Amino acid sequence: MTIVLGFIALERIPIQLAPDVNKPVITVSTWWYGASPYEIEREIVNRQEEVLRGIEGAKRLTAKAQEGRSEVTIEFDTTTNMDRALLLVSNRLNQIEGYPEEAGEPWLDTAGLDDNAIAWFILTKTEGNERDIAAYGDIVEDIIQDRIERVPGVARTTAYGSSSKELRVTIDPERMANYGLTVPQIVLALQRANASISAGDVEEGKRRYLVRAEGEFQNPDQIKNVVLISENQENNRYGRGTVADIGDGRFTHK
Repeated sequence: MTIVLGFIALERIPIQLAPDVNKPVITVSTWWYGASPYEIEREIVNRQEEVLRGIEGAKRLTAKAQEGRSEVTIEFDTTTNMDRALLLVSNRLNQIEGYPEEAGEPWLDTAGLDDNAIAWFILTKTEGNERDIAAYGDIVEDIIQDRIERVPGVARTTAYGSSSKELRVTIDPERMANYGLTVPQIVLALQRANASISAGDVEEGKRRYLVRAEGEFQNPDQIKNVVLISENQENNRYGRGTVADIGDGRFTHK
């Protein structure tokens, strides 16, 4: 009787040649174009490994450095809450200060970089459209890409071909000198003002909310209003000074 039932169950059990297995893995990717593997290992990989070691739920941590890019992979226990794991990894990475100026911000996702794309979407301009192509790059990254990533089951999207946005501040040397400012002081003030910081999580009943303090510049007026020097600082002959007092700030594309 047992053997008969076993054969019946065997015939009805669904079998897949390549079953779906969701690996509890987080990949941290950091780009530094033009840097050698040795530079990336020394300045990025070693520092990231140091803060990520011993993270809660992690089974194994591996890293590799290659020209222009680093990749740190953390494999977690199957029972790990991956939303919380992402938050923990992000908070640990935020402890690292002083990345090379040319390096990008670490990028976290739950899919390996070797995964193949299953769909491509190509955006082209219609004939006679004189609008700057850079504007469409912003639409793709800020609107289209964001909405696709919200689709259940989508692990990662990547946009290619668009120019990157950069912050450009033009300074009048004479006005800068009048306020007793230097270029490094201005750069530091802009970096502090243009920041998005993780603020942990808040639990309410059965729900948990991830909190971030968003402070990145969204328009030129925010750049111009950044305070560079206060009224009570030494060597300040003109009182409170902002970017607008010594020059101009705007977004451009490169």
